[in-house]
Amino acid sequence: MDKQSVRDLVAGYSIETTVREAGRLERYSDLVPAGTAMYIPHVPGVAREDTVALAARLRREGMDPVPHVVARRTESAAILDDFLTRLVGEAGVTRVLVVAGDIDKPEGEFESALQIIERGFIEKHGIRKVGLACHPEGHKNVEDAALRDAIVRKNAYAQKTGSDVYLVSQFGFVADPIISWEQSTTPSINKLPYYAGLPGLATTKTLLKYALDCGVGPSLAAFSKHATQLSKLLTVSAPDSQVVDLARHRRQHPESPLKGLHFFPFGGLKRTSDWLKKLADGEFEFTSDGTGLDVAS
Repeated sequence: MDKQSVRDLVAGYSIETTVREAGRLERYSDLVPAGTAMYIPHVPGVAREDTVALAARLRREGMDPVPHVVARRTESAAILDDFLTRLVGEAGVTRVLVVAGDIDKPEGEFESALQIIERGFIEKHGIRKVGLACHPEGHKNVEDAALRDAIVRKNAYAQKTGSDVYLVSQFGFVADPIISWEQSTTPSINKLPYYAGLPGLATTKTLLKYALDCGVGPSLAAFSKHATQLSKLLTVSAPDSQVVDLARHRRQHPESPLKGLHFFPFGGLKRTSDWLKKLADGEFEFTSDGTGLDVAS
């Protein structure tokens, strides 16, 4: 394994932030490189105008804002049109992440991301770069056959519209399910590039909470087993083994559609971005067994 493979994989990473977090930060440019894709989840209780305002702030600070468009949290087509109009007009948004959402009962007429993209809402507003979700570990409420069909339809949308479509995976604690998913779908049903979702640096307690809430699959069992061996739930965990495994996979398979990494920092944006900067700058060594990273303190 070589350091450059890790640096290449980490370069150009994307990461999430929230409206609430933004209120505690003076400047995003103090934390992340200019041009970084900053995703804005639709957090319950946050108004759309606040998402637009954060997207505009990120654009002013030299970032690439990528708001989430959540189908099941969108009350109507009119509200969706207004939201997209404001994102483009007031914040200069050029790409969005369209997802179904994690609530059982839709708040309006949309149940899935496919309904939004296939009805032409995104390209209507001149947005030609679209992120869509994929689930290497499955989904707690969706059958595997339905997930595979969704990938087929997402590929069809990209081909039909000519849009720059890519996939972003749910976060996981080990790389194997991501690699297995790639090998089982490419190129038979998926020709789209994808970004592997990883947790940022956070405490074990925080990671377990989000994993249970999101229904993360097989890798949760592996992480939970490790977590029981930790002396404190407040121990901070880093996704170094996942980074190493994915970098190795991409080096061994240069045809892989894996284009990079997307991080879910779970409130640890500064800690995660500091760690990523050191990886990008090569300020790390491999552990003695070659499975992890020792990052300069």
